[in-house]
Amino acid sequence: MNRISQLQLFAVMLCGHAFSLMTFFPYTFDNPSEYMIGVLISTFIEIFLAVPAVIIYKRFEGRDPCSLAGDSSRALKITAGIFYTFVFFYFAYRVTGNFVYFLDSVLSGYFPRALVVVSVCATAVYLGLMKPSVIGKTSGIMLALFALFTVLVIGSSFSSTGSGFLSFHLASENISHGIGEAVKCELLRNLDMLFLLFFLPKLKGSPVRVSALYLGVKLIMVELSVGFVTVMLGDFAMISKLPFSSMASYSTSSMIERFDAAFMAVWVILAIVRLGAVFHCSSDCIQAVIPKADRTVSVVISAAIPAAAAVYKLTNYEWESTAYDMNGWLITVTALLFVPLMISAFVLLRERRSADVRGA
Repeated sequence: MNRISQLQLFAVMLCGHAFSLMTFFPYTFDNPSEYMIGVLISTFIEIFLAVPAVIIYKRFEGRDPCSLAGDSSRALKITAGIFYTFVFFYFAYRVTGNFVYFLDSVLSGYFPRALVVVSVCATAVYLGLMKPSVIGKTSGIMLALFALFTVLVIGSSFSSTGSGFLSFHLASENISHGIGEAVKCELLRNLDMLFLLFFLPKLKGSPVRVSALYLGVKLIMVELSVGFVTVMLGDFAMISKLPFSSMASYSTSSMIERFDAAFMAVWVILAIVRLGAVFHCSSDCIQAVIPKADRTVSVVISAAIPAAAAVYKLTNYEWESTAYDMNGWLITVTALLFVPLMISAFVLLRERRSADVRGA
């Protein structure tokens, strides 16, 4: 079995979150300060979401939830496989739809949305068919490019900063509501932590270090990024589609007039990397349900069904309500916390019953 290193898995997870961060800030709260507080609170919650992966690693030798469920019963394995397949379908559906929807705000004029979906998903399918180490190395390269892009934009924007600091305030009609919505937003965006569970059997090392590194760096990255975008754009950051692109448009240097073209390159490839990892893990879930399923067919199905659903809603111009709907945070909590703990409890109960039978 090809393995993925701790740093590579960290890069896979952080690339996914970087794509969400570069895309948009939901306008369900009034100002950036609420969002920054919500990010801090959500990070503490996400520490608990990483606990099941650590338990499975230490107690069950690093099995993914579907294969672990098979230790209890075939029925539980199929149920877990179906559940996580639909979770990854939902994950891919949101990433694909958000990518195409927000691409509208960058490209002027009409473009064939279905063709864009097919192109991006076909590239992601190719990556999803690769070995875990290849996905990890690709993510590492893209994370480095994202960091370079961010440093260049920030370094080229200091002359443009001005009254943006006035946007850091808590003058809001309902502060608690705004912070709560920000927490939901970050929990939904952390579906990338599912990779911690499903790359677990292929991970070289402990998930403890990966999750600690990811949550720490993610917190710093989000807070600094939101803070600087706010300084640059003020309250406009909260209502701007692709605020990073808007900030890049204002950033200039002696060599480069605008950095929005660089934004597009990094943003597109981050979407492909994220989808490739999703398709790779989704195919594992399909094979848990149908053991004889071909790997290539499983990956293609993992791309085709969410893509078709996204295209249907995009062509009907109904995606905006989906993009800004944060209720999917319940899926994140359920898939990362409740279901793995429930599966672990079933397996432990079966082991205890077997031990009691042998003892009798």
